[in-house]
Amino acid sequence: MFPLPEGIDWHGVVGSDADSVELKMLLALDGAPVPTETTRRRGARRVYLLDTPELDLCLAGVNLRVRRRGPRRFDLVVRVRDRDRVTGRRGPREARVELDVLPGNLLRTTQLRRTVDPDTATACLDAAAPLGSLLSGTQRRWLQTLLPEGMPETVLDALVLHGPLTTHRYRVPRARFAVGRAFLEHCRYPSGRELRELSVKCRPVDAPRAAVALARFLADHRIEVAPGHRTKTALWIEEIREGRAAS
Repeated sequence: MFPLPEGIDWHGVVGSDADSVELKMLLALDGAPVPTETTRRRGARRVYLLDTPELDLCLAGVNLRVRRRGPRRFDLVVRVRDRDRVTGRRGPREARVELDVLPGNLLRTTQLRRTVDPDTATACLDAAAPLGSLLSGTQRRWLQTLLPEGMPETVLDALVLHGPLTTHRYRVPRARFAVGRAFLEHCRYPSGRELRELSVKCRPVDAPRAAVALARFLADHRIEVAPGHRTKTALWIEEIREGRAAS
């Protein structure tokens, strides 16, 4: 548990080339809720995965996510995740690198995001336009370098939608959390499965102090954490595969 979980190279985190660090903690669903006076509602998001029917991209560590962030606000994120690497690939010049610090684990995430025209996004989500048209030229070229060996580039023109995952997001005011930006997310998967996650985003140099602040916030409000940790995407992949096996 935070503040300084074992197995994390904190010196490496502080001195890394990452653009940001995000510390994440899953909360127990059967525990007391986070006090409402500590958060402010930011709204709901609907997130879709773009992949092959068999999730070949996700299983190779590559994620394509379309996010509806508000009325007529959409973006597309191409993301690749490396386990336990403080330094490593950065992808295209426009890509951002984030270190995800989980209890006892560290993941390096490189992502390339673009804002999508709302009419184009709506047409794609309604199956009136091909999903591949959501990709920018830079995203498509990067994806071609990330495809698993033997997978043809034509797969990018035959993607399907999985989802949506609905996420309600709340912000912890800076007056209550001075180091970084803290958020609470309550996620509901298509099956009805739920997940609650408290996270803090900060600069690499501030990561140790943010970890201490996160531990103090949990203790002060008697918030119970979940045993173990699974990422939101890992749970989603598991759910999709279970659904396919049952059908």
